[in-house]
Amino acid sequence: MFKTKLRLRDKLFQQFEAKIQSNSNLKDKSFTISGLWKKFIRLQSGYKVFKVDATWIRKNLCVYFGHGGHGLVHEFIPIDGVWISTHHYNNTKDPVFSCICKTNKINQKVTKNYFESTVVHEISECNFMKQGKTYWQSHQLALDAERQLGLLTDPYEDLI
Repeated sequence: MFKTKLRLRDKLFQQFEAKIQSNSNLKDKSFTISGLWKKFIRLQSGYKVFKVDATWIRKNLCVYFGHGGHGLVHEFIPIDGVWISTHHYNNTKDPVFSCICKTNKINQKVTKNYFESTVVHEISECNFMKQGKTYWQSHQLALDAERQLGLLTDPYEDLI
């Protein structure tokens, strides 16, 4: 199983995640954000999948947005939405604000396999959270779903 150590997670961050999850049923279903930084790709398993410019998102909406997200983790994503980054954000050595992926170059575009694996991760994670699991539990199970999908040997490796 691909796991990140729980001890590295801050208690306050866990509280934020729980609050976002508990507030999800109160979301305004008519709320959407659009722009050139976001493009609809397809419907998959009841979710609207978008490719997004995560650099724009990190500058304007959420400094910790990573490779993908969904509406039970990010307040600004509709509950039926999955947003996937077009690029890795490995342009700094900061362990909080830079991806830890193994890539071939700085700000590398994600490969098709990486994109598709991330879609499966986000949908799986959201579905587990809808069942009442915490973000952390859901994230670990979603990493397992990625492994079972088999598009990547490691969800943190995207070598081209």
